[in-house]
Amino acid sequence: MRKWGLALGGGGIYGLAHIGVLEVLERCGLVPDVIAGTSAGALIAGLWASGVDLTRIEKESGDVFFNDGAYEAEVKPLSRSLEVAQMGVGGLVGGTLIESTIDRLTGGASLSDARIPLAITSVDLVSGLLVVFTNDPPRTRGMLQSLRARGRIYVTDAKISEAVRASISIPGLFVPKKFGEFTLVDGGVRDMVPVFEVRRMGAEEAVGVDLGLHVEHPQNPTNLMSVLSRSFSLSTRETTKRYLHEYATLILEPDVVSVTGFMTPAKMKSLISAGRVCAEKALGRLCRIVS
Repeated sequence: MRKWGLALGGGGIYGLAHIGVLEVLERCGLVPDVIAGTSAGALIAGLWASGVDLTRIEKESGDVFFNDGAYEAEVKPLSRSLEVAQMGVGGLVGGTLIESTIDRLTGGASLSDARIPLAITSVDLVSGLLVVFTNDPPRTRGMLQSLRARGRIYVTDAKISEAVRASISIPGLFVPKKFGEFTLVDGGVRDMVPVFEVRRMGAEEAVGVDLGLHVEHPQNPTNLMSVLSRSFSLSTRETTKRYLHEYATLILEPDVVSVTGFMTPAKMKSLISAGRVCAEKALGRLCRIVS
């Protein structure tokens, strides 16, 4: 078998499709040697790499999405939000709930506890650098310097929950994550589907799961969050396609386009099913690539 890796892309709620993809891969014994994730993909990759089973990931996702009071303490007038006040008006949601939930699910796991090589991307607003949280950093000083010249730096000493919290911080929606000297936002600002990181960690073949098909279809944002999310997705789409063309051996594109509007448990299951269907259709190609 050739060494291969899986890159799970960002996409907000559409990231539930990653669960379906992983379900099919596990069922068929096609477990990636390395995994990377951005934003929603970072959430699923981080949990899965730390050993949380997919059934639990699905259940906990539902509990968060459909708990009416879940974000009540975080979505509040900005003038009364200490976290936002300290950062300036940095976002609408503090992010504490998601970070604490991930920390609970992973048992407080650090990057070093992940069962396979893992990379989670974020972007530092101050320097503009892509900050990659990983348990498999570049091995030599020369490689580090070369990647720094390409705008990438690597962090190995962090909790998985901290890395994911940074990676999901869509600008304008979430308050940026303060981590050491960094002020971190969504990795999709610079790398929406981190196939480059999969290659860097030694994968001979890179499979990217791209949730961005919905971006290319007309949409009518109806509130502030949807306007911010739509604007962000549009601004990153062309770069994403270029990176996929350059680094991915195989691109999986779950059909998430038809799942629109207010999220319900049925729509959540539809997104997971979309990932499952997409992976099943690609099994033949994936087997040929890795064997």
